[in-house]
Formats: sequence, structure tokens, C-alpha cells
Amino acid sequence: MTKTAKELQEEGLLYDVFDEELASIKDKTYGLVNELSHVDALDKTTVLSLVNKIVGKFGAESYIVPPFRCDYGPNISIGEHCFINYNCCFLDSAKVTIGDYVYMGPNCNIFTPCHPIHHELRWDKVTEYALPVTVGSHTWIAGDVIINPGVTIGEGCVIGAGSVVTKDIPDNSLAVGNPCKVIRQLNEDDKKIVEQLTLNDDTKDNVYKQEHGYMYFVMDKALRSQVENTVHYVNILNKLSNSEVQRRRDFLRTFTKKFDEGAIINSPFYMEFGNHLEVGINSIIEGDCIMLNSGHIKIGDNVLIGPKTSFYTPVHPFLPEQRETWIEYAKPITIEDNVWICGSVTITGGITIGKNAIICPGSIITRDVPANTIVAGNPAKVIRKITEEDIAQYKQELAKEQNSTLSEKDKMEQGYWYNTFDTELIKLRQQNAPKTEAYSRISANTLCYKDKMAKAIINNFGENANIIPPFTCTYGNNVSIGEATIINHNGVFIDSNKINVGAHALIGPKSLLNCSFRPYDIDDRNNGIAKTSAINIGDGAWLGGRVTVLPGITIGKHSVIGSGSVVTENIPDDVVAVGNPCRVIRKITEKDKLNPYKNKKS
Repeated sequence: MTKTAKELQEEGLLYDVFDEELASIKDKTYGLVNELSHVDALDKTTVLSLVNKIVGKFGAESYIVPPFRCDYGPNISIGEHCFINYNCCFLDSAKVTIGDYVYMGPNCNIFTPCHPIHHELRWDKVTEYALPVTVGSHTWIAGDVIINPGVTIGEGCVIGAGSVVTKDIPDNSLAVGNPCKVIRQLNEDDKKIVEQLTLNDDTKDNVYKQEHGYMYFVMDKALRSQVENTVHYVNILNKLSNSEVQRRRDFLRTFTKKFDEGAIINSPFYMEFGNHLEVGINSIIEGDCIMLNSGHIKIGDNVLIGPKTSFYTPVHPFLPEQRETWIEYAKPITIEDNVWICGSVTITGGITIGKNAIICPGSIITRDVPANTIVAGNPAKVIRKITEEDIAQYKQELAKEQNSTLSEKDKMEQGYWYNTFDTELIKLRQQNAPKTEAYSRISANTLCYKDKMAKAIINNFGENANIIPPFTCTYGNNVSIGEATIINHNGVFIDSNKINVGAHALIGPKSLLNCSFRPYDIDDRNNGIAKTSAINIGDGAWLGGRVTVLPGITIGKHSVIGSGSVVTENIPDDVVAVGNPCRVIRKITEKDKLNPYKNKKS
């Protein structure tokens, strides 16, 4: 008897992703998930009601901060006293089992599905198999973590922010990095930090302790009131179109500590303490940014912060018995003037990024960044100093283009230095913003209506292509999506030049494709000067979740890019490449066609 796709899925065998029975389950779940995404994060009654309809098991005293994303729901089991923070994603084609007292930071991702490495096995129909993921009790998963299929994280672990977990993690481990590696076992010495930062003074309340870097009780009523007020205002902000620049700016000034002239924050955006945020003159924070700002975040003048950047100031104790009393301390973050943060960056508490520094895409910032340097990687390291030669080279290049009679739009699309503040370009961006915002609000399962909207945004939208909302692009007319290509949810395409995605390609959730870069010269960067280079994704390529692709990159036909990778160089055809920076690890061969379960555990 022939097995159904659902039976094949449950046995960890290849199945058709678009099987009607499975699609029916996902359609129902997508409707509930879409409804949840529009609920106020602090409306606990409605949130819990919807979550209990979505997931298979949801333990007592647990909570999920919306938005939250999953594919099926019944495959998810969440224990008691768990806290799943803002914008997490569980692709639960296989079982996702989370123990008790698990804390998970914002923007975390659990991926259970695996597509076959060889493109021929996912060409005529999209096939995958799925491996379960388990997170043990009393574990803390920091923000922006990716957990890959088949992984088990033991009990009592701490996983550092921005890690990509590709292998099992034993109990009571501190593990970080891409790929995530154990750096040591947790021990009794980890209690000392709590003891050192405990203020035994009954005259000082939790607000004082938070402000001064001492351990404080997270659930203190005064602090929760501040969070509730800020989240309420942020929800209002996120309902305003990004094209309403002055209205957004004026509103931000009503609930932030300081918001200077010319500054802007684009939606979607999340923040918890408005009174802890200062933003300087003409600083720009792009959409999909997250600020857990229990500690103060001070952003200087003329700072550019790319999309999908996260700021994490709170620090939980490492040992579960301390962490589970809901105490933490906060470490401030300072971004000095003229810093350029390129996007998909994670910044941890206690960090200062010095003047004029450039933070490369996908970097995880765990230590101070000196002024006038370029840093990259996970964890980020100084690549080099910015020199006078860099600026001179830019000036020479700019001088060669000064006699051009092209419009700023033509300069942008042809790869010349151009002015992003050009009136025509601003108008085009403002015309496109409401379209992508409307697209992002619709349910993923309203396919007919959704595809009509996508075709109104995207220049070339291939037959049977599918962009799962929410989705954001800057212009739209520079994007080309090939036949039967799938772009999963929360994709961001900065299409100031051509972004060409071939046929039968797969792009995982929360990916960033960015065609734009800025000059080293600070004055010109602050005046909106930029340059672009096209991105090309070959037919049949598969990009895992939260992949970042830099300007000018070509990813070859049929190639596979691992989750969490940052693609800084061209990738040839028919290879597997992973990491930050992304590097080719092997060729794809005929053996991958014969054995699609190459990475499956026995």
C-alpha cells in the first residue's frame, strides 16, 4: 500500500511539500498564525487562546510573544514555565520538543525540514524530509539563534546570541558561534556574577537596580508598566506606513527619551523601554530591528542601521536555579556618531561601537569595536582600519562619474554612485512601501489574492512562484522571481539594483538580499550617497533560513547555502557552502541523488 505524504513525513522520509492533506493542515495553521501576528503582545488572554489552538502541547505558565511562526502546530510540544520571545519561528515538519523552564530570545529559529541536496530531487515537485529538534529543560537560548534539523540541546544549557546550532549540545554547556561549539561546562563559579551584582539595599527599588546595572526582578510592577506602555506605542507605530515619515518621527518623540531631527525608525520594529532609547540627528534605523533595551541604547548622529539588526541589553544568569527566579541585569549599548551597521547584525549588552566604524552584514558583536575600523564575523573581529587610501580611491571613482548626464535613478540601476535622497527615488520608495505593507498583512494561505498583489509589486513574477508574507522590498520593479520559486516568510530584498532569482529556487525564512553599499567617506555617506550591484540566484539554488547575501553576489545553479550563512563571495554551480563568511565545503555529486538523507541520523 502506498504511503501518504503525512505518513512519509512522520517516518522521516521524502514527501511532497504541497501534498493536499499537508497543505490543508498548514492552511489552517497559517490562518491562526496570521491572526496571532495581529494581536497585541500584552493581550495575554487572546495570545494564550490562539497559541493553544496552534501548538500540540503548551504547558502551564508558558507564554509566546507574537508574532510567532510555525507550519503545522500539532508537532510542537512546549513545557511549563517557558518564555518564547518576539518573532520566533518553528518550522515543525517534524517534532519540536521544548522542555520546562526554557527561555528563548527574540528572533530564534528552529528548522526541522531538510530538502535533498541534489536539485533533481526537488525540481519537479518540492520534496523534503524532516528531523526532530529537542531543547532540554532549564535551557536559555539567546536571541537570533538558529537550531538546525535533528539537533538535541541538552538540559541546563546556554546558547549564545546569533549561534547556528548544527550538532547536539550536551547538558550544562555554554556554547556559541557559527557553527555553535561548546566552550565550557557551566559550574558553581557562574553563581558569582549574581552575588557580585546583587544590591542588598532595601531603599533601592528594581527600577533603580535596572538603571544602575544591578540584578533586578524582571516582573516588578513598575518595570512591567513601562514595558506595557512602550509596547502599546510600538504597536501604534507599526500600524503607520513607512511612507509617513514625519508623522512617524513626531510620534516616536512622544515615547522615547531622545529622538533628534531627521532621525527615523522604519517598521516592523520592536522595543520594550522607550525611556531607554536615544537617537541622534539624521540617524536611520531600517525595518525588522529589535531592541531589548532594559539597558540604555544610545545611538549617535548620522548612524545607519540596516534591516534585521538586534540589540540585546539584558543578561540572564547562567545557572537555571538563579535564572528561573526571574532576575537579570542590564548592560547599555552605545553607537557613536557616523557608524554604519550593514544589516542582520546582533549586538550584545555592554558594547560600545566607536565613531565611523563599519559593521559588516551578519556580524555578532560581543566586544567593543574601535573607532575607524571594519569588523565582521561571528564573533565579529576587526578586519582592518579605514584608511585615507580608502577615501581617496572612492573620490577618484566618484570624479570619473561626475560628468554623467544620467538621472539618479539610472545611476542607481547602472551601478554608479548616486544620491538616495533624490526626489524621484524617495517618491518611488514611498509608493512601494504601502504595497509591501499591505502584502505583509495578508494571510499566507489566500493564494489567489496574494499572488495578484505580488505581481503588482514584483517586476517579473514567474508562474507558480510563491512569496510567503510578510515580505519587504525597496522598489519592487528591480526584482525578478523565476518559475516555481519559493521565498519563505520575512524576506527582505533591498533591490536598488537587479535581484534575479532563477526558476525552482528555494529561499528560506528571514533572508536578506541587499544590493546597496555606502562609501567610506563619512560626509558623502551621511548625504545619502550609495552604490549598488546586482544579485543573481541561479536556477534550482536553495538558501537556508536567515541567509544574508551581499551586493554583487552570484550564487550558482543548484547550489545549497546553509542556514545563517553570510555570502560575501560568488558561489559556483553545484556546491554546498556554509558559514560566516560562507565558504564552499564540497561539490554536489550523483551520490546526493542516490542518498538524499546524507545528513540524517540513523
